[in-house]
Formats: sequence, structure tokens, C-alpha cells
Amino acid sequence: MKFAKAMTTLTIGVLMSLQTTAWAQNSAKEGLERIKANVNNSKTNLQEYEKNLKTVEGNIAEVGKAKSQVEGQQKQVLQQVEENNQAMGRIGGQEKEIQQLINDEKNKMTQENQKIQELEAMIAKIKDNQKKREMNINDYQLQLTQLQEEKKIWSSRAGTLKEQNDQVNQKLRSLASEENEWKAKQKGYQGEVKRWSKEVERQQKISDSYNSLAEVK
Repeated sequence: MKFAKAMTTLTIGVLMSLQTTAWAQNSAKEGLERIKANVNNSKTNLQEYEKNLKTVEGNIAEVGKAKSQVEGQQKQVLQQVEENNQAMGRIGGQEKEIQQLINDEKNKMTQENQKIQELEAMIAKIKDNQKKREMNINDYQLQLTQLQEEKKIWSSRAGTLKEQNDQVNQKLRSLASEENEWKAKQKGYQGEVKRWSKEVERQQKISDSYNSLAEVK
């Protein structure tokens, strides 16, 4: 509103000055004062928009930095997700292998029990083999339990990583929206700076013309 009033006063002052070239010296001085006031107002507006433009450009730079940091975080999270998926796949394969080993050992135990009935002479040896195989089964069962516990940890971590990835994506969307807002403001302020720069130049020319007219009189 202040700028609009300054422009209206300037326009009226110029029209009155052009229509009253025969006025007394006192009226010419008043017109010159109004022109000077318009020049000062224009310069003040230019300084204000230049200040606002610097602020907007600084904000855009900060948003850019934050965006780069969040993109880096997203890259790390995606890498961890990939590692987590690979670990889950590895554990699944190991589970199948160990289960197969357990099944193999159980099948061998069944076969060996049949041999005990058929071959009394080999009972001691077969029993010894059974003890070893039981130890193997226990060891495999322990490994299987450990893998299952590790699987739970990786499964839990997968949920956490998904949540982190969702948060990072939300941050990126928010920063992209904020960046667009600041760029829109930057465009507006740049236009105002350009407009008021021209206005200052125009008002200065008018002021110079009146100064020359005053000197001639």
C-alpha cells in the first residue's frame, strides 16, 4: 500500500508539473520536492526487495544443503535394505542346508537301527556312530536356533529400515515443496527488484530534468 501511494503521488506531481510550466518559482520547488520524495521512496523499495531477495537466495541454498544430506541418508538406508535382504536370503539357504543335514542324519540313524537288529557284532560301533551323529544333530540344532534368532533380528531390522526409508522419503517431499515455494518467492522478488530499479532510474531522470529547469529559471 505504501508503494502504491508513492506511485500515485508521483503521477499527479508529474501531470501538474507538465500543465503548469508558467507557475511561480515556489510551485516548481514544491513539485521538485515531490519528485525527490518519489525518488527516495523508489530507492527505499529497491533496497527492501534486494534485502528480501538475498534472504530468499540464502534459504534456497540451505534447503539445497539439507536436501543433499537427506539424499545421502536415503542412499545409506537403501544400501542397508539391500544388505538386509541378502542376509535374509543367506539365512534361508543355510536353514534349508542344515535341515537337510538333520534329515540326512535322521535317515542314517534309522538305517543304522535296522543294522543293529541285523548285525549284533556291529552294535558297539553303530552306537558309537549314533552318539557322534547325536552330537552333530545337537550342534546343527544349536546352529539352527542361532540362525533363527539372527533371522528374528534381521526381520525386526527390516521393519526399522522400512520406517527410516519412509521418513527419508517424507523429508525429501517436504524439502522439495519448500524449495519450490522459495524459488517462487525468488522469482517474485527478482521481478520487483527489476521493476523498482527501472523506477529509480526513471525518477532520477525526472529529478535531473527538474533540476536543470530550476537552474535555467
